[in-house]
Amino acid sequence: MFILDEIRIYDATTHVGYGFPKESLEQALKWEPHAIVAQGTSTDPGPFYLGSGTSYTEDANVKRDLKLIISSAKSLGIPFICSVGGAGADIHVEKVLKLVDEISREENLKLRIAVVSGEIDKHWLKGKITSGVLTRKLVNVERFNETLTIKDVDDSIRIVAQMGYEPIVKALDMGVDGVLTGRALDLSLIAALPLKYGFDKGLTFHMAKILECGALAAEPGSGSDGMFGILRKDCFHVKPPNPLRRCTIASVAAHSFYERDNPYMENLPDGYLDVASANYTQLDEKTVTISGSKFIPSGEYWIKLEGVKLVGYRTICIAGVRDPTIISKIDEIIDGVKNLGFKVFKDAGLRLNEDYTVVFRVYGKDGVMGETEPKRGLKAKEICIIIDVVAKEQNIANSICAFLRSSFLHFGFEGRKTTAGNLAFPFSPSDIPVGPVYIFNIWHKIRLENPYEPFKIRVIEFPAKMVREVYG
Repeated sequence: MFILDEIRIYDATTHVGYGFPKESLEQALKWEPHAIVAQGTSTDPGPFYLGSGTSYTEDANVKRDLKLIISSAKSLGIPFICSVGGAGADIHVEKVLKLVDEISREENLKLRIAVVSGEIDKHWLKGKITSGVLTRKLVNVERFNETLTIKDVDDSIRIVAQMGYEPIVKALDMGVDGVLTGRALDLSLIAALPLKYGFDKGLTFHMAKILECGALAAEPGSGSDGMFGILRKDCFHVKPPNPLRRCTIASVAAHSFYERDNPYMENLPDGYLDVASANYTQLDEKTVTISGSKFIPSGEYWIKLEGVKLVGYRTICIAGVRDPTIISKIDEIIDGVKNLGFKVFKDAGLRLNEDYTVVFRVYGKDGVMGETEPKRGLKAKEICIIIDVVAKEQNIANSICAFLRSSFLHFGFEGRKTTAGNLAFPFSPSDIPVGPVYIFNIWHKIRLENPYEPFKIRVIEFPAKMVREVYG
């Protein structure tokens, strides 16, 4: 089936559940792809979804995308490769598998799918830590330990890992119609099939980098559309199937530098992608050709771990201010409200930064960047204030937020012209209990001798019937 001097990959969308035009998929199918790919896991929405076991994409949207991807791949006899579930733990993947079962029944499809877990077993990880396997934190943030501890693992609700391409290749070798994974390195999904057939790692990973977010690498860019890649021995081409979009040297090169501190280097489990010497050529109006990308091996194999722990419960209040006197004195008023509250809460036996935290977010004045805002000062005619309280219990967060809100509402200050209230509330009730709050407590990498080891593979036949489980 495969032409070994060329492999064609279609990445259908930025994220499973974000949607894509059916017409783009239909055009891509005319170009005869060897696989249809889409990523469906990310940490972009933050730690909540890993901790809560919920998804940040709606089931109906995920089902719609997967139905089109799976049905199309099955009709062409090619594999589909998708990470699923948002945060990518087992609880998220299982929910998606129920949707796949519904799809198989509704579309009358018999499917044999390899499912690769991205969740890390805590006992396995603690054993690695105890035996001295190397771990390192990935960012210079004080709350992360330099190396993983047993307590980090015990404190975490769930832990996932960004799997490399190797477990996906292994899954493809099991005689399946497609592969669904939990948390995975986005590039691995696209790179798995080309690397299975021995294509150059540098070119493969660079193409994967450009395809990973679908049409974001096109003009105009979109997170809800696809991108087509054609990989050859000495170069690759990328083009969008949507006639309203085109790839340009600028759009493709820009995405090559996307989401990393060093624009020329993309870290990978066993080395890094070097695009410093890459050449970009406009082949035609819609297509860009890239050559010269390199893969630099490290001689070691590391995967990224992500874990979250519960730190409390949140209540927020959103309010607007248009009084110019209040706006001019906003820092003074907030400090006064905080100090009044801190005294009351202390008398109630609550310890600041231990039992609760309080943040006033002022949009219109450094609300986005906070203390890192380079252009300080306040020129807005109106501002939005969010009172953000996190406490060890929900009822405590509710009480503290209510006190701060009412104190702010009636706080006195020099130049005040009315006692009717300082804040305008867009919602009733004004105080909104948000629920549990999680933070990342594991943001580390771990060195592996075996890239398959922590990733369990199941082969499932749909309508649902488990066949077997394989351990790396």
